[in-house]
Amino acid sequence: MMLNKYTFDSKIDGPKVLFLGAIHGNEPAGAQAIFKIVEKFASHAISPLKGIVEFIPVCNPLAFEKNVRQIDENLNRVIKDWDAPTNYEQQLGKKIASYIKNSDIIIDLHSSHCPQDKPFIFSDYPDKTADKLCLAQTIQYIVKGWPEIYSSSPIADFSTGNCAHYYNKTCLTIECGWHQSPQSEQVAYYAIMNTLLSLQMLEGFPAQSIEQTLIMMDCFIIKQFSGKLAQSYRHLDKVSKGEILASYDNGKSIICPQDGFIMLPNADAAINTEWFYLGHSL
Repeated sequence: MMLNKYTFDSKIDGPKVLFLGAIHGNEPAGAQAIFKIVEKFASHAISPLKGIVEFIPVCNPLAFEKNVRQIDENLNRVIKDWDAPTNYEQQLGKKIASYIKNSDIIIDLHSSHCPQDKPFIFSDYPDKTADKLCLAQTIQYIVKGWPEIYSSSPIADFSTGNCAHYYNKTCLTIECGWHQSPQSEQVAYYAIMNTLLSLQMLEGFPAQSIEQTLIMMDCFIIKQFSGKLAQSYRHLDKVSKGEILASYDNGKSIICPQDGFIMLPNADAAINTEWFYLGHSL
């Protein structure tokens, strides 16, 4: 399984940083930003001062070509060292896991499916380096608690973050905004640059930090039957205790348990997949 990977080695001791784009094939922002920065490195407009910088612009090439999220299954649930991968994404997951294993820091760039979605960062397994890199970003929302809500779930969480944690690496997953928004590509571009500047791998300093909002994830809701969301929620919309969030066609409703945020609402979620997430501010 071949993936196009671009490597820029300073030949000076330092971290090995890996940037991933298009884990999901219909999320172009990370790939587009990576291609622009790879061009700058390749032309020597910028060069790493230390360490090694690696880029995989498109981690799911066939899905990217077809502009679909996946071919066989969600790639960000199958990133691990498979003994015998049985489908396309599992083959990709095995290869990507090997690259994560051989890196120090991984930045996984995504986008989301709702117009006007706000950018945010998943800091799933925070450590000192992850916290530093979060602070270097001009992204308001930092979301924690993803591993905890999946710990007792029947849905396996073999994500890039989980894989990095398994190999004792640092990883951030950055959701850059709506798939089709030009601003999402800009968010991805500056996330890459601010990461490298914060690590002193490029000359200069990261953008001035902003006040950030920390959110702890509480749970996710699997869509069990046919139904619909109560309204056209956007990611990180505020919700209130007692509010009806969604209703099934059989008459059952899902009620918000506490004041907080609805995250990653998917009006088109298939039955037995994640419909939306809930969290609260810290």
